[in-house]
Amino acid sequence: MNMRSTHLPALDGLRAVAVFTVIVYHFGITAVPGDLGVSGFFVLSGFLITWLLLKEHAVAGTVSLRQFYARRMLRIFPAYYAFLAVSFAIDHFRGQPWPAGLGLSSLFYVVNYYNALNGHPTTSITHAWSLGIEEQFYLLWPLLLLVLLRGGTRRAARTLAVVIGAVVLWRTVLYAGFHVGSAYVYNAFDTRFDNLAVGCLLALTATTRAFDAVAARLSFSPLAPLATLVLLVASRAAIGTTWHYTAGFTVDAVLLAVFIVQLLRLYRTRLWAWLETPVVRYLGTISYPMYLWHMWGIGVGYHVRVAGKVGEFVAGVLVCIALATGSYFVIERPFLTLKRRFEPGARTPAPASSPGNAGSRNTAHPGDSRSVPAF
Repeated sequence: MNMRSTHLPALDGLRAVAVFTVIVYHFGITAVPGDLGVSGFFVLSGFLITWLLLKEHAVAGTVSLRQFYARRMLRIFPAYYAFLAVSFAIDHFRGQPWPAGLGLSSLFYVVNYYNALNGHPTTSITHAWSLGIEEQFYLLWPLLLLVLLRGGTRRAARTLAVVIGAVVLWRTVLYAGFHVGSAYVYNAFDTRFDNLAVGCLLALTATTRAFDAVAARLSFSPLAPLATLVLLVASRAAIGTTWHYTAGFTVDAVLLAVFIVQLLRLYRTRLWAWLETPVVRYLGTISYPMYLWHMWGIGVGYHVRVAGKVGEFVAGVLVCIALATGSYFVIERPFLTLKRRFEPGARTPAPASSPGNAGSRNTAHPGDSRSVPAF
């Protein structure tokens, strides 16, 4: 892969697939493993954030932490805090006040540890646990990457591989040894960092000659990604609970990384070209606000009494898209324009982008902008 590339194709489409996997599962179709959608976002985030940081480091010899954190805040905070405010108001209006600690946890992006320590309770913002993990990753990873790169990219990759192994061991000890329960190992950053780190490792190794050879073998046929999906579903659903909460999370992340590599090479084939269609790319662009608002959209869908469950699902999805579109154009886009001032090398504010480009084109949260995404 060329580090100078400004666009990595098919990844908007992958974000759309990931968010719909979550929506389908939360609607009640549990045959679809919804947490694979979240794991997909984690791997994409690790890959794309690291890709951007490596591009900046290759040009400037360092990474501007001030600019990085400014970009993340402008990209993530406005939509997130608007979602929290509306959710808080609705729940209190309905006579369902938030439990003690949930409000503060949400304000400081630690809902993941609130869930981990309280048995993953059901609330209107339960799904914000993954956003907590993402934010903790954004806070820590650039600093760690700068330290690792002092020894070169290869050494950084080897060190990160060791870290991934350590996380797997830690999670296994907690779950199978100390029996801490699934809520903690599912939600905690210290037990889920390996998902993000697999994506980071993919970015660190993606520029090597050996990588190109391996990627070519993995993508020998348009049918190859289907085989990867079969293995992924088998790992997630066919082996067992202990596997899932110990090594399974990591194996799933590795298979998702393979799937990403395959689609980056095969997106022009007839079988996978739909990932680059305008509708799918748009859904990928708004996948971050769709994830934020999908529980409210599904809730509205449940009240539709037309065409049974199908009608409820379709209505719920349409409400999700409408809420996400409103969030994107009303709340997010003004900040995305401002965010351009903090792009590496930027000296003057960039002109506003067209609706098809702003905040998409593979940035870093389901829907970050121009070069890459990260959920």
